[in-house]
Amino acid sequence: MNIGVVSVSFLLLVVSLAAQADHPPGSARDWLMKMAEAVKTLNYEGFFVYAHNDQLEAMHIIHAADESGERERLVSLNGSAREILRDNNLLTCILPDSQSVVVEKSRPRKYVPEALLGDTRQLEEYYHFLVGGRDRMAGRPARIVAVQPRDQYRYGYRLWLDEESGMLLKSDFVDLQGKVIEQIMFVHLELLDRVEPESLVPAISGEGFKRYQAEADPVPAESGEEFRSDWQVTRLPAGFRQQMHTHQLMPHGPEAIEHLMLSDGLATVSIFIEKVEGITERFDGLSTMGAVNAYGISRGDYQITAVGEVPAATVRLIAESVRQAEEIGP
Repeated sequence: MNIGVVSVSFLLLVVSLAAQADHPPGSARDWLMKMAEAVKTLNYEGFFVYAHNDQLEAMHIIHAADESGERERLVSLNGSAREILRDNNLLTCILPDSQSVVVEKSRPRKYVPEALLGDTRQLEEYYHFLVGGRDRMAGRPARIVAVQPRDQYRYGYRLWLDEESGMLLKSDFVDLQGKVIEQIMFVHLELLDRVEPESLVPAISGEGFKRYQAEADPVPAESGEEFRSDWQVTRLPAGFRQQMHTHQLMPHGPEAIEHLMLSDGLATVSIFIEKVEGITERFDGLSTMGAVNAYGISRGDYQITAVGEVPAATVRLIAESVRQAEEIGP
């Protein structure tokens, strides 16, 4: 382990968590598998708070699972009224403020890191997974699992899992010093034998609202015969791989914006490459909002921006390594 790049305070926290456990039942991987099963297959109703960017959102969630799949209703309890309905791979957002209904492909759940709901073995080269001590959350006994980055290019998690069911009760998204950047915490959770169908019916009907159907996912650039990229990412933190490379024509000009998505399986970074016509205000340097860091750099007539829920060092390294093929040479 590189003590120089990973905060000593974070290491001490993880060690203290491990020391609290008296022969914990099962490995961290076992607990994460139990969590994944619980989140997807249990019937439950609860209330949680989501703290991010100096804001606090209160949410009410109802989740049902049976042989037909998953259905979920998520209701915002403060701020703008809105409801989100999940029906397997379909997501419907009802937004009364804008008098609109948006229907799109289901997105990852906000209240749990989606990558931790699958096979985590491929992540172990870049993260430590440790079972910690016991705690109490939402009135239920909980086991703590720490997901600790092995270098300075990614953030970590602390997860509180219901000891009985494995259900996620609290999630801290933490920086390299162990400081909480985002937090999701259930204040009440009830496991149910079944969910009544009427509980999944939105209180806001959306009748008379304008309906928007999101477009299908963009076609990967590699599969298009007319688009060839002149850009390459020449340096990446260990474990990051290109997951997608697309291009999209924008209404304000004839030039396409290139979008590259990179991931280590848990952390994700997007790169946007856009040709800038004339003299415009460009984004150069670092910008931070909560867990999200963005780094912009100009290369000739192009604006390059890397953005993601990763440390500043990561987006800077990636943005500065983007080069045109002619710069790299044969």
